[in-house]
Amino acid sequence: MKKFIAMVLIISLAAAVVGCGAKKQEASPTAESGVLKVGIVDGKDRFAADLSGAPVGIEADIAKLVADEGGYAIQFESCESTGALLHGVQSGEIDLGFGRIEETDKRLGDFTTSAGYGKGGLFLVTPRNNYMDCLSMMQSGTLGVSSQAEPLKDEVEGIDSITTETYTNGQQLRDDIVSGKILAGLVSEREAVSMVGEKVQAQELLNSPKETYVAVMPKGSSLADTVNLAVSKYRISGTGTGDQE
Repeated sequence: MKKFIAMVLIISLAAAVVGCGAKKQEASPTAESGVLKVGIVDGKDRFAADLSGAPVGIEADIAKLVADEGGYAIQFESCESTGALLHGVQSGEIDLGFGRIEETDKRLGDFTTSAGYGKGGLFLVTPRNNYMDCLSMMQSGTLGVSSQAEPLKDEVEGIDSITTETYTNGQQLRDDIVSGKILAGLVSEREAVSMVGEKVQAQELLNSPKETYVAVMPKGSSLADTVNLAVSKYRISGTGTGDQE
């Protein structure tokens, strides 16, 4: 797996980190009044992780660039899941959301999305000391496929000759790998990071197809141009560890 590289993000004194969807006694300011509310899902990976109560990583870096471009103070809100993030954006509690959201996500029709800011590959989760990084090493048995990896499944070389089973529950997928019910699991990068532990490991799939990640905004958001400019500057600068094109 790609080595996680921590990047320290310097947050301005005006920035605050609060809970995603937390109840507030009065309406919070929006980007229109000078404060950019950014929701981020902690993936414990190179895209976003929590460091001493502040988000760091590719997504936090881009959010800071957006704030700089628009002249906003920034307020980060930590979201526990992609669903919570999307709800916050749709309700207007969040101006801009990052959560390694694939551009193929069927829910995105209700939102304005940014240009792609990075790419994530598919990973094989296997029992400890089973260093499988391609499906040609899988001669028999069943491959569990996470629903998050499903959109890219058909692009995986050799998958047509293997028995697969789709999983919507990551914990069940991990448990079935540990028990030996299935030989391995095909998962997204974020899922791989959350699954690895004492009994299972993960390796990026050899020649893995890549999924493009986008940021989300409320439908028709006036922030879109500013966000895309920030994404463009980030990609051109080559700062961070995202897959640059």
